[in-house]
Amino acid sequence: MFRQALSHFWPGAEGYPVKLIQVAGTSGKGSTCQFLRTGLALYGKSGCYVKPHVFDYAERFVIGDSQVGHAEILSVWEEVKPYCVESSLKGDAWQLSHPEVSLLIALKLFERHRLEWAAVETGVGGRYDPVTCLRVAATVFTNVGRDHENVLGSEHWQRALEKAGICRAGVPLVLGDEDARTKEVVRAVCSDVGTPLHLVTERSVQALEEVAQEVGHPDDEAPLLGSGHQLRNAAVAAETIKVLVGKADLKRLAGRFMGTRYVGRFWKVGDGVYADVAHNPSKTEALAEEIDQRFPGAKKVFVVGISGARDPVEVVGPLVPQAKALVVTAAGYKGQDPEAVYTMLRERYPTLPIHLAAAPRATLNVAKNLRSKGEVIVFTGSTYMIDQALNPDDRLRHLNGTYGWRESGVAQQDLPE
Repeated sequence: MFRQALSHFWPGAEGYPVKLIQVAGTSGKGSTCQFLRTGLALYGKSGCYVKPHVFDYAERFVIGDSQVGHAEILSVWEEVKPYCVESSLKGDAWQLSHPEVSLLIALKLFERHRLEWAAVETGVGGRYDPVTCLRVAATVFTNVGRDHENVLGSEHWQRALEKAGICRAGVPLVLGDEDARTKEVVRAVCSDVGTPLHLVTERSVQALEEVAQEVGHPDDEAPLLGSGHQLRNAAVAAETIKVLVGKADLKRLAGRFMGTRYVGRFWKVGDGVYADVAHNPSKTEALAEEIDQRFPGAKKVFVVGISGARDPVEVVGPLVPQAKALVVTAAGYKGQDPEAVYTMLRERYPTLPIHLAAAPRATLNVAKNLRSKGEVIVFTGSTYMIDQALNPDDRLRHLNGTYGWRESGVAQQDLPE
């Protein structure tokens, strides 16, 4: 159905006018999209579409270096809405989903701003994601980790195969994962489909690190400082840009990458307080590596909430070796019961100070009381928790935390027979 929506808005042989890059993988998708956006700005007007948002739906849409405003998003929605309504009236099978409508809004915004390049983040997997319906200039596959195993498969090769479903004949794919299991699957799929494969090697990562150190940046939030996984994400973006534009200036790219910022990705909340949307074991492993490199030897107070069907011990486990204490709280929408999470973590880590603060808004003060001089506070484990704990807009925070209230309210009523 989404292909028909694309044909409706962009009919004819020419199709969609902006050159798109599809980014898939377990972790690093959002960062890679942002690096592509800032790097490709050297070679034309660029933007990106990332998800999910942390505080505000508008975070998903970035043009140049700016988040798109609410009024413009609403204006584009008014263009898209008539088709969505007409499609829905044909029956449930024709109803566009929230991810599909959001993607249409992003495509309309890119077209309206006459972008030359835009990076688009894939949702779960890749093979059946609506982004895979798009005609793209390149595809990017960051890595395979552990998440959505109930949908993508319990085995590494299954998840790799689902994500490799983004391959198109003749369209280059850049692979950032050095895991031999991933490479075996991706090579086979690329060979079968006829996809040119470009591998990001450790040498490429080291070359970017050397250039980044030469460029330097005074900001302790600079994404390439002491961060192995962010360096690799940036190296993936750099390789993709080289594939797209030919010879690219790595020093200029490094300078752009060092200035890349966005909400929720190692975001500095205040003095010694950070937030990161890591929410599965692969992402918290990467976060643990990053904060250990940025703050070596310093103990951390972690504020955590868990959402979805994830195992709290598996998500929090990579952080424990650096933890002075944990503060467990609610995660809002899709959040697990904080008392149950607290109990599981207490049983698994009986010697670690673990505190329960069910109200997310109270956690910053709790964490500050636990922190000593020179120690760091990190909010992580759930995007929804970070929203409920730190969103500065009371109204948005309430709406985000009560998502679906209309449907659940109706379901709970005693409706007449």
